[in-house]
Amino acid sequence: MRLAWSWRVDELPMDLAEDTLPSHDYLSIAVEFDDGQDLTYYWSAALPVGTVYRCPLPNWKDKETHVVVRSGPAGLGAWHEEERDLHADYQRIIGGAARQVVRIWLIANSLLQRGHGRCEYASIRVITNERTLEVL
Repeated sequence: MRLAWSWRVDELPMDLAEDTLPSHDYLSIAVEFDDGQDLTYYWSAALPVGTVYRCPLPNWKDKETHVVVRSGPAGLGAWHEEERDLHADYQRIIGGAARQVVRIWLIANSLLQRGHGRCEYASIRVITNERTLEVL
């Protein structure tokens, strides 16, 4: 199963690394699996592409894992296509017993540093060998 989407991030909500509690403001697309674990894919202001870490928020640290898919200011304001192999990411990052995706949602958080972020998503799709489901 793959997740594909288009996005245009015009402005990130801050310019600090998002992996600490005081700086955890970000824009992302998140996937919840049937075991309660989430992967959330986002554009980081400062962390390198490929960085993976557990959510620093106390209520989410045991269920949400962040994955940096883009980083820094290069490419802001332009549309980008992304695609992730959810099964491979889940196995490599979480390694649990999930069998299916139960929810996909968008996250926009700027509560901690009180910055402003702007992002648009389009053509969100879940792709399997049998079919493609358009989410948005």
